[in-house]
Amino acid sequence: MQLPRLKRNTDGARKTLRREITIALAIKLLVLYGLWYAFFSHPSIHGMTEGMDPDRVAAALIAPPPANTTEPHEEKHK
Repeated sequence: MQLPRLKRNTDGARKTLRREITIALAIKLLVLYGLWYAFFSHPSIHGMTEGMDPDRVAAALIAPPPANTTEPHEEKHK
């Protein structure tokens, strides 16, 4: 016994898939924007950036760590 062939509606399926993917991507972008806005768009403490010179901050971040005159193991034996 042979089963009858079913006609597939590939155009409709492709349009539905395209629409579902587009909706999913739009929702993901909205969620990402919401997370960015909630956590990264503005400082949490209003006076956090006052008085900070960007050049001084950059120099402090890039500068090598201060030289340690004594080794940690020497201090333990004293």
